[in-house]
Amino acid sequence: MARRPRRTPIVLLALSALVLTPTTAQAAPRAVDLAVSDSSTTYRIPAITTTSGGTVVVAYDQRNDGAGDLPGNIDTVVRRSTDSGATWSEPRTVVDYPAPQGCGDPSLLADRVADRLLLFCTFSHGEVGFGSSEPGSADDSDPRTLHVRVSTSEDDGRTWSDPVDITSQIKDVAWAGVFASSGHGVQTADGRLLQPIVVRDAQGRHRSGNIISDDHGRTWRTGELLSPGTDETKVTELSDGRVVHNSRAVGGGTRMRSVSQDGGATFGEATPIPALPDPGVNADEIRVDPSPGGARSDWLLFSNPADPAERRTLTLRLSCDNGETWSDGEVLHDGPAGYSALTMLPDGRVGVFAENGTSGSFDELTFRSVPLELAGRC
Repeated sequence: MARRPRRTPIVLLALSALVLTPTTAQAAPRAVDLAVSDSSTTYRIPAITTTSGGTVVVAYDQRNDGAGDLPGNIDTVVRRSTDSGATWSEPRTVVDYPAPQGCGDPSLLADRVADRLLLFCTFSHGEVGFGSSEPGSADDSDPRTLHVRVSTSEDDGRTWSDPVDITSQIKDVAWAGVFASSGHGVQTADGRLLQPIVVRDAQGRHRSGNIISDDHGRTWRTGELLSPGTDETKVTELSDGRVVHNSRAVGGGTRMRSVSQDGGATFGEATPIPALPDPGVNADEIRVDPSPGGARSDWLLFSNPADPAERRTLTLRLSCDNGETWSDGEVLHDGPAGYSALTMLPDGRVGVFAENGTSGSFDELTFRSVPLELAGRC
């Protein structure tokens, strides 16, 4: 596969300045619960990013009236921190459709060239979820299929536009369903926006992929889908320009890795990552320093429940070689744990936003500020 010509890498300089800010006393992780489920409302599905201005933004599902996955009455909630997660704004519901409609599984994507945030969620008119979504029309009024919608913020997540449906741009009519993979997307060094998706293809198989924008989110298209059997995923641009997907495998057991040489448009076969056991969950992988030629530009971080069968033991690991090898890592929560999402904080620590809990369930959405060196040393 021919590599895509690369343009001047201007986009990540602001973020790299944040990442390389000198750290202060970093003796131990600091944790705060940002949402706790109760008998009537469930909070799930963490998303997180750090803006070029240094604001940490999280989003998550508020699942009302006992709603599980779509279809259900699901709202999207946002909170912000301007001090590396030490304090947080009050929760703000930014996507709220009347029941039985809902929009869940949020993903955040920071466009640092346009200084804009994008918030993706997956919308149901109230009739279908991912497993019951049907092939055919991607018109935004079609109740028989799931829809991908996106809101934008021009002020570091303080206010948001109404969601815009982009399903007709990205969905093949043969696909049974599509949803935006939760957590976050990525902007490559030349400004391309990549947001992971999951598809049920014409044969009913789960496959990861990307939707791609080269015009700051004005238009979107879908790249080549990954191997069948891949599921929720995160995308990372490596220091050498390759783009990789670290994917959940259908059935769990271990993570899967797929590599692109053309900016995330096409991919090689997905192969197992034996060093990363996984019970089948949406995990996260990020690059520590995305600046070109940075001292830590080959370093990656990975978080998941580090068990091949059970959603428990939330662990943070470090790779010093673009994901070829991984540290044993640091256990952040030795109990039930689910989805997690990562960001580098302005103070040099790692922000980990994750589902966890006690007594056999994960009913808390917890933000942790973690010293980078706890994950391993290079």
